[in-house]
Amino acid sequence: MTPDLGKTENARYLVERIHARSLEHNPLGAPADRDLAVYLPPDYPTAKKQRYPAVYFLHGYSGNNRAFTVYPTPETNPNLPAALIPPALLQQIDIDRVPSYQTFDRLIQEKQLPPFIFVQPDGSLHQPDKFGQKIVTGDPRTKGSFYVNSPYTGNYENYILESIQYVDAHYRTHSDPASRVIAGGSMGGYGALRLALHHPQLFGHVAALSPAEHGKALDALNHKLRIPIYEAVFGSESASQYGDALWEDILDTRDLIYSKDRPLLPTVQRDASGKIVGFSREAAENIYRGSLHFLLNQLGKQGGEHFKNLRIYLSCEKHDEFGLAPAAMKLHQELQKLGILHHFSLSDDPKAGLTPHILGIAYQITPALQYCLR
Repeated sequence: MTPDLGKTENARYLVERIHARSLEHNPLGAPADRDLAVYLPPDYPTAKKQRYPAVYFLHGYSGNNRAFTVYPTPETNPNLPAALIPPALLQQIDIDRVPSYQTFDRLIQEKQLPPFIFVQPDGSLHQPDKFGQKIVTGDPRTKGSFYVNSPYTGNYENYILESIQYVDAHYRTHSDPASRVIAGGSMGGYGALRLALHHPQLFGHVAALSPAEHGKALDALNHKLRIPIYEAVFGSESASQYGDALWEDILDTRDLIYSKDRPLLPTVQRDASGKIVGFSREAAENIYRGSLHFLLNQLGKQGGEHFKNLRIYLSCEKHDEFGLAPAAMKLHQELQKLGILHHFSLSDDPKAGLTPHILGIAYQITPALQYCLR
């Protein structure tokens, strides 16, 4: 059973239920009432006049209100369920570097981080995985919104902006852009950078951790997702089946969000060996228009003034199993060309080998917060 962040003895670890008007009557009928996980720093209850910077952390593709990214303790985190991982494999993970609310408390008390508010919205489409798959805890795997406004799925970018308005109205935040951070991992890293580029007047800092950005359509269509920890636990055949199904579901969701009227997947043609020999270039172009690469090119034409106050933390694991490292490097190069101040790291961490994607994100959350909140 996935831990309920709302049922904790610590009154500073909260789950709010907010109503998002931007998601009312969305095409998929997904709920407009959304859970919002909120962490408050240790001195929040007593320092009644103190205001705090706020970090909005956007979860990854399969996340939802039953699977946020950061939990009270590493042991309660469903993304890395310690109780379900064989002890020999668990030793290969640096569990102390997986962030938690307790970690935040300690880092604040040790003055390695300033006191801050940490907010996690629910950016799921609340639609089942194409193949009815479940995550390791047994909860249904759901499709992600990518935090974009789409005529086919709903206005999830606007929903995040609503969440910010709610937090500013109900908590003692510093409401100036310099004290507001938008961050996320994977789909959330894509969404964070996209939101910051669309609304640089709202954010002083953005942390895009292993952002879900791919290059050419053919690269994405040819990618074979293989998660090392699944291979180690379940064997190569099961891991291959799981990876193929998850990857097709992600591509199916991209079609749904960006080009329901011109989907890419149904146009793919393969020869007898399985090699892709054709697909609709028009459909691929429609999806490309949703990419960060396209957005940077469009916004770059407006000049550097658009981004002059934005600071970006960009990272990815070199061996990310979702194939995100080449695109992260390309984003870094594009940010350099535009003169946007940013930190970039392409890590090769041996302690991330069991799942470079999830652990590559988890290990970078604390360094990203230190960069953005310094």
